[in-house]
Amino acid sequence: MAFGPKKKHSKSRSKTRTTNWIKLTALKLKNRVSLNADKTWLSHFVNAAGMYKGRQVIAQKVKQKSTTRI
Repeated sequence: MAFGPKKKHSKSRSKTRTTNWIKLTALKLKNRVSLNADKTWLSHFVNAAGMYKGRQVIAQKVKQKSTTRI
């Protein structure tokens, strides 16, 4: 009765699993934010604009103008 894995997973396999977990977590958070927009459920979540209880808690990303050098 071995409790460990039979074979070693590669580093890329481990990183892929971690990346997919992060993507799923971000998607779940986005869904929670969209549910909170109706003010019907999940009162303790930040809305899409980054506001929580009337104050800005997440800064909005601002696109900077890209300049090219000639």
